[in-house]
Amino acid sequence: MGLLDYSPRYYKRKRKMTTEGIRSGILKVAGYLVPLVQSVPGAWTSLMTLPFATYLIMIFANLPVNLPRALSDFFAPFLVPEKALIISGLLILVYSVARLWMKKKEGLVTSGPYGLVRHPQYLGMILSTLGFTSWSVWILNNTFGIGFLSPSQTIGVWFIELFAYILLAVIEEQHLSRKYAESFENYKSQVPFFIPFLKTRRVLLDILIAVLIPAILLFVLIIGFQ
Repeated sequence: MGLLDYSPRYYKRKRKMTTEGIRSGILKVAGYLVPLVQSVPGAWTSLMTLPFATYLIMIFANLPVNLPRALSDFFAPFLVPEKALIISGLLILVYSVARLWMKKKEGLVTSGPYGLVRHPQYLGMILSTLGFTSWSVWILNNTFGIGFLSPSQTIGVWFIELFAYILLAVIEEQHLSRKYAESFENYKSQVPFFIPFLKTRRVLLDILIAVLIPAILLFVLIIGFQ
């Protein structure tokens, strides 16, 4: 191959292949770490709940009203969509975790909420914290006093949690793909990643949908119902 054969298209394709190779390598290494972390009692559970717990601590510490007052407002007849999301998200989370623990000894769990999306437990956390985020923004904008986070920073904390769970889901799938091989690939081809009824065959498109749909829902709540 001569020097003239190294066109800009060649270098662009080579750079793309290198980038994809690095990304694939990182995910594979991370996927191999999953069984190691799972071998330590409680370690993987702690890792999965860390973004959720961190989010809740930051949000409740940020409220300009005291916690008992905020909790009593939960039963007041306002911000109904937010409260519906919180309750439904927590129910999805509890049901998904219970289903996983009951069925995981049988192998790959594909029934119940796992027949709707591949990561219903993360979806439950995202939905409940989405409701908390919109509610917190309303409190910050409509009560006296301010928290250490502004409304935009509060939204930013939620996006960090969202990206954390998407990353955990992608890493988990690397592990599941090696552990269950064809069974997981068949399951993956039939069941959506994060959002029910929106199934694709591309990881990047799955991630994009997992970010865009919750983000749109959050901003609809903040702009349209507050």
